[in-house]
Amino acid sequence: MAAPKKHIDGGPAVTTNSTLTNGNVPQDETFLPCIFIEPLIARDASSKPKTISADGLHFIAIHQYRPGSPTYLDSFLNPFWTFLTNFLPLWIAPNMVTTFGGLHCGLAYGVLWYYAPDFDVSPPDWVVALCAYCTMAYYTLDCMDGKQSRRTGTSSPLGQLFDHGFDCICTLAHLATVSSYVVCGGTYWYILLQTTLQFAFFMAQWEEYFTHVLPHCAGKMIGVTEVNYSLGLLALANSLIDREAFYSRTLSAIAGDSLAGNLPICVRNLELR
Repeated sequence: MAAPKKHIDGGPAVTTNSTLTNGNVPQDETFLPCIFIEPLIARDASSKPKTISADGLHFIAIHQYRPGSPTYLDSFLNPFWTFLTNFLPLWIAPNMVTTFGGLHCGLAYGVLWYYAPDFDVSPPDWVVALCAYCTMAYYTLDCMDGKQSRRTGTSSPLGQLFDHGFDCICTLAHLATVSSYVVCGGTYWYILLQTTLQFAFFMAQWEEYFTHVLPHCAGKMIGVTEVNYSLGLLALANSLIDREAFYSRTLSAIAGDSLAGNLPICVRNLELR
C-alpha cells in the first residue's frame, strides 16, 4: 500500500510508492530500475523540468547514514579519532572539517600537477613526502567530520553527500600520488588504476542505494582505513628511496636468471612500473 509522506518545505503531504524492507527500512520502488542513469522525470504544471522526483525528495529527507561493520584497525583507531575530535571547537561545522581534509588532497594534487603533470617523470622526494602526509591527514579528518556532526547534533543527508562527494574527488589525488612515483603516465596501467579505483567507489555508493548500508571493508582485515593509511605509508617509503632505479628494474633482475630464465624475453624484460 502507498505510505503517506511527511510534509516537505511546508507543502501538502503526498503519497509514494514505497515499501518497508530489511527490518522496516524504507525503499524507493520508483528508482529500483535505475542502473547507470535515472529515469526521466515528468514536467510539472508550470512546464519546469524536475531534477528530483517527489519520492526522491522524501527519501533524501528521511535518509540515515548506516556504515558497514568496522575492521580491526577501525576499532583500534576509533578512540584516537574521538580524542582528536574533542579538541575541535563546537562552533566548527562538520562540513568545514570535511573541507579542510579535502584541501589536503587538493594541495597534493596541485603540487604533483606542477612537478609531474603527465606522470612521466618522478617528482622530488619532498613532494612525495608531502603527498604521504596529505593522504593520512585527509583520511584522519574524514573520520573526524562524522564524529563532529554527532557531537554537535548536526548530522544530515546533505552532510553525507558533501563528505562522500569530497571522497570521490580525493580519489584523484590518491591516483595521482601513486602514478607519480611509479611513473606510469601514458600507459595502460594508469587507465587500469583509474577505472578500478573509481568503479569500486561507484559500486559502493550504488550498493548503499539499494541496501541502505554503505560498505567500506571486506571482512575484518581490509577496508578503506587500511587502504588510505597504507597509501600514505607507501608514499612515505617511496620518498626515501631511489624510485627511478627501483621501478625500472626488470623481472629478470629481481627474480634472477635461475627463476626467470625459462620465461619469454618479453616477460623477463618487464619493469616494475
